[in-house]
Amino acid sequence: MVAGELQRYLRLLGIRTPIAGPVGLDEIVHRHLCCVPFENVSKLLLLGREGAGRVTTLPEFLDGIEHHDLGGTCHTSNPFLASLLNALGYQADLLGADMSKPNVHTSIRVRLSGVEYHVDVGYGAPFRRAIRLDRLPWEFEQGRYRLVFDRASVPAAYQASVYSGGQCLHGYIVHPPAREAGFFDNEVIESYRPGMTFTSMLRIIRFFDDHAADLEDTRLSIHRGGETTTKLLGNMTELRAAVANDLAMPRCPIEEAVAVLEQLTGRSVFEEKGTAGAV
Repeated sequence: MVAGELQRYLRLLGIRTPIAGPVGLDEIVHRHLCCVPFENVSKLLLLGREGAGRVTTLPEFLDGIEHHDLGGTCHTSNPFLASLLNALGYQADLLGADMSKPNVHTSIRVRLSGVEYHVDVGYGAPFRRAIRLDRLPWEFEQGRYRLVFDRASVPAAYQASVYSGGQCLHGYIVHPPAREAGFFDNEVIESYRPGMTFTSMLRIIRFFDDHAADLEDTRLSIHRGGETTTKLLGNMTELRAAVANDLAMPRCPIEEAVAVLEQLTGRSVFEEKGTAGAV
């Protein structure tokens, strides 16, 4: 990462002078999670422009944040944050994590003064700070969901689990060895195939200091404290207002992304999936 990119990245995160040590690490993680949305809009836009998927470059990632209120998924946010941390003098490794299959997710392992930390700003989960691996389990509740991070049964591996009502909804197992960002290139390309998660739905999650906003197609959920409120958006005007106001992304080209998604799926995002036969 060259000096100009480093300074631009920090500016977009609202960090003037990075602080060293655990406090500085927590600040960077918190600012990244809150300033850079988890979203697949940028993937839909790229697919619509070029007709195929590819790896996003750092300038494209930063342009999306600065000019369009965009962010990315684990294959952009975590690798680029790992590069930022290393440029600032942290020892940060990019790791793979297993979900439906091995190494489909990424996360970061930071070593600082003999202590290891888990960092993940690309899962759409409230990891608002670095998690010390010598102080597990770690738990956090937001709305109807409970996030747990703990040791896994596999040596040197750790597991993230998201629960609701006592049921585990999803999660991942992160494990060594450290990987170069290019290791995940095939997974990036695979994620653009028809019928994959991010070519079949609209997904945006935005974190704020005291709450989170979550958009899945046209279902908007606000998680604040121990409560979650949900409403369905009935048309593009309501969707545009929710993206601009609830998700605080007024410059997001949501109409263009929706047009690409509807072309890919052959259905309107405002149709019920169950009746429209979509995946």
